[in-house]
Parts: sequence; C-alpha cells; structure tokens
Amino acid sequence: MARGTTPTLLPLDRWADIMGINPLSFNQLTSDLISVSDCGEVWFQRMWQNPDQASREDVADAIREAEEKISSEIGYFLLPDWVVDERIQTIRPARPEVFAGTVGNLRGMPKSLQPKWNFIISGGQKTKTLITAGVAVDGAALSDLDGDGYFETVTITVTVTAGDEPCEVRVFYPAAGVVPAAALDDWEVKPIRVTIVGTTATIVFKRWQIVDAELQARLNAEALDSTVDANYLTTVDVYRVFNDPQSMANLLWERAGPNSCSSCNGSGCSACAFDTQTGCFAVRDERLGIIAYQPATWDSDDEEFNVANFLNCRDPDQLRLWYYAGWQSDNPATECPRVQMDPFFEKVVAYYAAAILDRDVCSCNNSERFIDHWREDLARVGSEVSFQISPEDLDNPLGTQRGAIYAWKQLKRREWRVHA
Repeated sequence: MARGTTPTLLPLDRWADIMGINPLSFNQLTSDLISVSDCGEVWFQRMWQNPDQASREDVADAIREAEEKISSEIGYFLLPDWVVDERIQTIRPARPEVFAGTVGNLRGMPKSLQPKWNFIISGGQKTKTLITAGVAVDGAALSDLDGDGYFETVTITVTVTAGDEPCEVRVFYPAAGVVPAAALDDWEVKPIRVTIVGTTATIVFKRWQIVDAELQARLNAEALDSTVDANYLTTVDVYRVFNDPQSMANLLWERAGPNSCSSCNGSGCSACAFDTQTGCFAVRDERLGIIAYQPATWDSDDEEFNVANFLNCRDPDQLRLWYYAGWQSDNPATECPRVQMDPFFEKVVAYYAAAILDRDVCSCNNSERFIDHWREDLARVGSEVSFQISPEDLDNPLGTQRGAIYAWKQLKRREWRVHA
C-alpha cells in the first residue's frame, strides 16, 4: 500500500493512477510484465533511500498540503472527516457588562452557532472496533482475474453484525513491527470494495496495496520482486470505522469572581476553571455548518440524548465540539460518498499536488512529462521562456503553477465555495 506518515484523504495509489504511474513501480515492486516504455524505476518510501527522485512521503506531503489549502479556501473538507475538540465562543450581548440570560433564540428554539467547517454531517467522534484480526490474504485469497500471470486481486470474507454498512468496513495493516498500534489509522488499506450479504462481508483490493512495510522502511531498501510471496503481508485486520454520536459537545461557563461563588455554594471553589456540562447539537443548516446546541445526557440503552436543564441559568460562554463534516460526492459512480473522494476533487487535488511537488519524479517518459506539465510556473519570466498570464491568475491564492491555476479555475467554475 502506498502510504505516507502524513495522512491524506486522497489515497496515494489513486494519485499514482491519475498520474499514469504503474502501481507496481509506485509500490516499490518490479515485474517483467511492466512495459519497457513505462517507468522502470521503483518509488521508495523516503527521499533519502533514493535522493535522485521524489518518494512516496514527498507525494503524501504534497497531497496533504493541496487538500488543506483547497479546504481552507472553500470552507469544507473534500471528504468527510472528524473534527476533534474545536473551541468556539457563544454569541454574547453587545453590552459587555451583561450576560445572555436566555437559553433560547427569539423563537424559543435552541441557539445556533457556526463552527469552523461547513457541510456538517453529525456531531460525534471517530470510533474503530475490531471485526476480525489476522485475516489471511495469501494463497486462496489471491486470483488473477485478467489472466496476465500476476495474481493481483485479493478477496477476503469476514462476518459482520447484521445492519453494518459496507462503507464502514475498513482494512488495516496488523499492528506489529514498524506498524505501531497507536498510529493504526495511518496504515489503512485504501481504496477497497466491500459488499455485504446477510452477515458476510466480501472485501476486494489489490495485492500491491499490502507490500511488507518493513521491507520498504529499511536503510538499504531495494526494489522488491512482485512474484515473491515473502514481499507481501500474509494477514490483515478488519475493523468497523464509524461515527459515535454520544460525545459531541461540552458546554463551558466561566466561574464568577472571588466575591461570588454560587456555583459551588460559597466554599471550596477551584480557581481558573470552568463549570462544564455535557450537551448535544442538531445540524440546523448542513451546507453552512450551522448547529443548534443544548444540554443533554446520553441514554446508552436507547442510544439517544435526553433533555437536561442548563447547569447555570445563563448561556454558556464556550462550547467544545466534536463533529463529522465534509463534502459527500453526488457522483453516481461513487459507491461510498463518505469514504471515496468525489472524482472532480480527485483530479483537482492530484494535479495541484503534482504542482506542489518540489522534487523530480522517476524518469519515466510520459508520466514524468505529465507531472512536470502541472509543476510549471506560469508566472516565470526568463530568456528561455515567457508566459502571458492574467492578473486574476497571478492573484490565485493557490499559486501560479499550472496545477494550482487549474485547481482554482475548476473550483470557481463549479462554484464550490461556501464562503467569500
């Protein structure tokens, strides 16, 4: 699996596919099946393993930078993701000496706030539960569907709970060796395809996505033979990854000064602390990311929130929020809109990431020229080259490389921005 220490929403293997890079070469594998005209040089995990060309870590850094810059401009994530512990001030009266004494808006409904990110799906936190550990991905799990001699397709089955969604089933490297359990999210095998019939989930992915990470991490890393079974994992772990709504908001009140301590009955008050209460929120406007908050307690039996009274009889001063937000593709070809990036955004991110790459890629003719095409700075002026570029393109907030200008024009053409 092509991966990087820097997490990305767009899988590295998908970036390589868009750039026209052979998946075996990109994952450090060699094969006699690769065309002579294709890139014969393999990609390595880190730049110092082959200083003459970009590494997969370089690509991951470029993709993440592209995703973050685009999201910052348009106001939402390009794929649903979790926001952890965002602090937000509640709306205060114009007069600084008074409190907001009411706990509702003019209609008597819960007050609203607008967190940082738009297209909010739900409050909650990312939760991962093990379905099956040590699922075999060798032997009978392999097949050669296209008949080229390379058994590239991995098909596994696991038993899931009735009602589980296919898009919540994920595959990860086992936590061992260079794969730390604490950073397991960085070792997800993606993309994959999942179908569920009854309680049986069938998962399909490519074998080049499960190359042994220990071989790729070595100081003396070298090209790996794609026909040698020892170069691949023999097992993977399957998890259910989903949004757990039971912890989404904390309401915070600043305590009164030293001469007034009613919140703790006048004695034993701790200084420099907040009164806190568990709360929840409903999404009032998904696109603009407007939420309506109130105090509540979680009922684990019914799996829902129950109404509660405010701890203090005034509006809280701050909220701490945990929520799930991001763009969900409406493209019919996207099977899992909360897991797969919209094809439109895939190309925008891929080309912009190519523009951000600051190291040359492998010398593989068309792929190299294609990436260099998007890296070219259209604001450059010199004796050997000069471009005509509009003032609008010069002011592009993403940059003046061809890939950056392409990305910005595509975003404006499709009117993907939420805020000015």
